[in-house]
Amino acid sequence: MKIRLPKIVWVNIGLLVLFLFVLILPGEGGLSSFFRGGKPLGYSDQRAGIQLQNAFRNVYNSVKDSVVSIRTKKTEAITSPYQYFDYRTEKLSSFGSGFLIHEKGYVVTNFHVISDAESIEVIASDGSVYPAKFVGSHERADIALLKIKEGSGLKPVSFGDSDKIEVGDWAIAIGSPFGLERSFSVGVVSAKYREDLDETGQTHIQTDSMINPGSSGGPLLNIYGEVIGINRLIRSDSGRNTGIGFAIPMNYAKKIIQLIEENKGRIIRPATLGVMATVPLPDHRKALGIPTDWKGVLVYDMDAGSSAESSGLKRYDFIMEANGVQVKNINDLREQVGIVGLGGRLKLRIYREKNLEELTVRLIQK
Repeated sequence: MKIRLPKIVWVNIGLLVLFLFVLILPGEGGLSSFFRGGKPLGYSDQRAGIQLQNAFRNVYNSVKDSVVSIRTKKTEAITSPYQYFDYRTEKLSSFGSGFLIHEKGYVVTNFHVISDAESIEVIASDGSVYPAKFVGSHERADIALLKIKEGSGLKPVSFGDSDKIEVGDWAIAIGSPFGLERSFSVGVVSAKYREDLDETGQTHIQTDSMINPGSSGGPLLNIYGEVIGINRLIRSDSGRNTGIGFAIPMNYAKKIIQLIEENKGRIIRPATLGVMATVPLPDHRKALGIPTDWKGVLVYDMDAGSSAESSGLKRYDFIMEANGVQVKNINDLREQVGIVGLGGRLKLRIYREKNLEELTVRLIQK
C-alpha cells in the first residue's frame, strides 16, 4: 500500500535537506564558516587586557583553597500572625564567609556572622564540611576566630600591609554573597581611612568591590593575592550592594586576632574610657606647658564613676600614648580602648603638670 504524504510535508522535508546541505557545505559558501571564524581581536590587539585577565586568574587560584563559607544554625521561635500562642521552633541557617590564617586550622570571620550560633560549620572549596569550634571573638571590632581540624587541605592566606594601600589600588573580594560560594569580584580602593561608620569608631577601607549579604568575613585582597582587609559591611538603603563596601584593615585586624588568641573562649565586650578629650588649641598648650610639636589629646572632662576617673585620670591630663601607640586624635584613643575591651587594662603615657607619667586604666564599664 502506497503512503501518500501531503505536499506541505514534502516541502518541509526538502527545506530541511537544503538547510543541512548548506550547513555542512565546505568553504565560504556554507554556514559552517561562521563557526570556524577567528577571534575578532588577536593577542597583539589585547595584550594588556589578557595580561590583566591572567593576573586576576592568578589571584583567584592562589586563594580559592583558603576562602571558606561559614554556615551557622540557631533555633528561633516562629510565631503565627493569625493566632495567639501559636508558635513553633525551627533551626534556621545563615551563611557568611571566612578564610584560613594558620595551618593548624584557625579561621577568621566577622563576629556578627557567628553571633548566637548554636552550631558552626566551615565549607571548604572542595565541598568538604568541617564542624568549627569557637575560639573567641571581639564584639566591637566585629572579628571572630574559629578552629577546624588540622589537615583539612586548606591553605593559609598571606597578609599584605594595609597601611601601604592607596586609593585606586585594585581591591578584590571573595566570599559567599547570598550563599553563592567563592564568588570573585574586582574593584578598587575607594578610600583608605573611613571613620565613624558605626558605633565601633574604627577605620575601614572603602571599596566598590561587590560586597553583599554573605560576603561578611571574607578577604579583601590586593593584586598580589595578599589579604589587606576583612569584608564587613555595606552602605545601602536597599540592603544590596550599591558600590560602597567596607573592610576592616588587616593591620588592625591582626592586633585583634592576637588579643582574641590570648583570651581564648571569651567574647571581648565593648568598653568606654569615659572622657571628653580633644586636640589642644595653641592657648591650651601655652597655659599647660605642652610643647607645640607634641601630639596627643587633652582631657577636659570625664564621666563620674567612669573607668578614667576610677583609675586616677584627671582633667587637663594630656594623653600622648595608649598601649604604646601614639595618640594623634580622639579616634586613635577610642581605637585602643576598643581593642582592649571590657575588663582589660589600658596603659597611658600622659603629661600632667609638666611631668611625664605612666598610668594604667582598668576598663570597668561598657
